[in-house]
Amino acid sequence: MNFICIIAICFALIVLLAIIFKLNPKVSKQIAENKELNKLAEKYPSNLEICKDILKLLNNESVKIEEDKEAKDCVYIAITDKIIIAGSQTNFIRIQTIAHECIHSVQDKRIILFNFIFTNMCNLYFVIAIILSIFKLLPDKILILSMYILLGFVQFVVRAYLENDAMIKAKFLAKDYMQKANMSTDEEIEKIVDGFEQINNMGIKGYNFSLMLGNFMKVIVLAIVFQVTTLIFL
Repeated sequence: MNFICIIAICFALIVLLAIIFKLNPKVSKQIAENKELNKLAEKYPSNLEICKDILKLLNNESVKIEEDKEAKDCVYIAITDKIIIAGSQTNFIRIQTIAHECIHSVQDKRIILFNFIFTNMCNLYFVIAIILSIFKLLPDKILILSMYILLGFVQFVVRAYLENDAMIKAKFLAKDYMQKANMSTDEEIEKIVDGFEQINNMGIKGYNFSLMLGNFMKVIVLAIVFQVTTLIFL
């Protein structure tokens, strides 16, 4: 019964948070496909060149840059200190996205590495808990689930800090880059930055919700497995 209650509470919280955040992916997609803003951003160089210039602004030219034309998005890999740049150059948001990953490259390495290690530990805990439950090797399932909820909370706080920090600062860094690149008028830059702001208003809420949703879903999966194995082995 305890596990059923936990499952019900998780689903209720997911619905509640979705309602509070008023998430609407269609709005973000419409903004990203704004033809005027995309046209204004066409004059900027390749993603690779943008990344190099932004890293110069951050005084961090030691990070490795790799272009992957098949990649759909940019990503910073902390372990290898590398930024993988996507090949797409048709969207104005690419400037802010690249700035976002460049910011990750200058964040506190201790926090970034902790996030990487702790996330993998949580994933391993999740898998081991399911396996031990199936083989009737868990002495106290409620305790195991409670510990996982606590670990998930810590994971969310650390990851959310890193991502929110990068998402908030990326707009200003992208604006600084465009001003120094001197390829657009002040009015054009303000239009692009306003587009960033509109995307961020939805994107930041959406990303935080997706992080919470991921944790809630894993708690639900564990609770279901624990409930089923408890009934089977009665």
